[in-house]
Amino acid sequence: MSEIGFGIIGCGNISTIHAKAIQTIPEARLRAFHSHSRPKAEKMAQEYGVEFDSNLDRFLERPDVQVVSVCTPSGTHAELGIKAAAAGKHVVVEKPIDVTLEKARMLIDACHQARVKLAVIFQSRFLPAVQILKSAIDRNRLGRIIVGDAYVKWYRTREYYEAARWRGTLALDGGGALINQSIHTIDPFSISLVP
Repeated sequence: MSEIGFGIIGCGNISTIHAKAIQTIPEARLRAFHSHSRPKAEKMAQEYGVEFDSNLDRFLERPDVQVVSVCTPSGTHAELGIKAAAAGKHVVVEKPIDVTLEKARMLIDACHQARVKLAVIFQSRFLPAVQILKSAIDRNRLGRIIVGDAYVKWYRTREYYEAARWRGTLALDGGGALINQSIHTIDPFSISLVP
């Protein structure tokens, strides 16, 4: 297959980043958007010159979409990813994989059973400092690592949480800054320790 078709579920802020990233990959083609909000999906589709569909089942049946990017609130990732996998689509979900271990395992199992790939976006893994740290650890330049510290001093204003009803909720956001913001620092440090 010379081209890989992508569809994006969700039309919030992060979907724009996914759409732009897909456009930078020579073999990738953005094909369609899906959102329960027809106006948002229509706007994004128009902006990127692709189609949209407010019906999820119909969206997942598209033969020109092989990969689905799930760009929805965190607590919906597994549910939507499982549906995409059942439709034979490879699945890319924004971090975190979902907000509970049970849901995360369900999505992993569904992708395994459907024989499709599953990827979770953790872009901080590719930062130059993280790559240097990983290389130093792999070459045993730092000796045996027994402890690490990470400081996350991001601040999210009240307006940030009010901009989307799901933010800061246990059901859809996982409950707070650890799973939403700090994970960007925790993930690359933990992955650096994996041989």
